[in-house]
Amino acid sequence: MYPVIRMVKELIKHRNDPPLTPMSTHVSQHRCWPWDIDLWMELNNGRTLTLLDLGRIPLARRIGLIAVMRKKRWSMTMAGVTVRYRRRIRPFEKFETRSRAVW
Repeated sequence: MYPVIRMVKELIKHRNDPPLTPMSTHVSQHRCWPWDIDLWMELNNGRTLTLLDLGRIPLARRIGLIAVMRKKRWSMTMAGVTVRYRRRIRPFEKFETRSRAVW
């Protein structure tokens, strides 16, 4: 299930952040909740990609892409993703995501 409450929280949290240039990086902090873990008691790989969306949407708003998408009736698609797993994320642990658009 998509974490709708988390998305609303992120949009409210970053609503007054200054605009970014198209090549800038949006940084957001999150927490691994018990429903995000797998059998090995770490952040589930599938949930990781869903949580990356929590940075992608505010990034699009901050670079002005949302306004253009509404005007032209476009939607946003992720054509590819590169994830770098640096270490395991355990339940209740805070972690940071950095989102950047690659043209």
